[in-house]
Amino acid sequence: MKIFLIRHAHALSGKPDELRPLSSKGKKQIARLSPSLVKRIAREVSVLEHSSLQRSGQSAQLLKKHFRLKQPLRLISGISPESSAVKTAQVLSRSRRSRCLVGHNPHLARLVGLLLGLKQGEGGIYFRKAAIVALERTAVPQSRHPWGSWRLLWMSVPD
Repeated sequence: MKIFLIRHAHALSGKPDELRPLSSKGKKQIARLSPSLVKRIAREVSVLEHSSLQRSGQSAQLLKKHFRLKQPLRLISGISPESSAVKTAQVLSRSRRSRCLVGHNPHLARLVGLLLGLKQGEGGIYFRKAAIVALERTAVPQSRHPWGSWRLLWMSVPD
């Protein structure tokens, strides 16, 4: 089982957080993502999941449109900026299918650190806007590793 975590692209500031749309810079960031990486994700997942915040939904919509993806979009809870990485890890530990989540920092960075076994505050992955991280579960959940064991497959950072 794999997960593909995508941080939303650059958004405008000044509006209530949940209503901030993508900026023209953010739209260009999505267009510049590697087509081969996006197609690889599309082969693995059946749906693109995103948060309720406008910039996340727009990022997912642009991925679908720009790369002509057939996967439907699905709004899910629990992946907003301040959501619990532990709760998301629990959900992922029960998942049997590969997933693609379009979300936010600091949630995504915390989630990656947690899944890779890093202690809080111990480095981790810095998620730039429109970055993609691919992880693979290598062992099922056990008492010692309640969300399973994961390894980093690759990371793509926009120009």
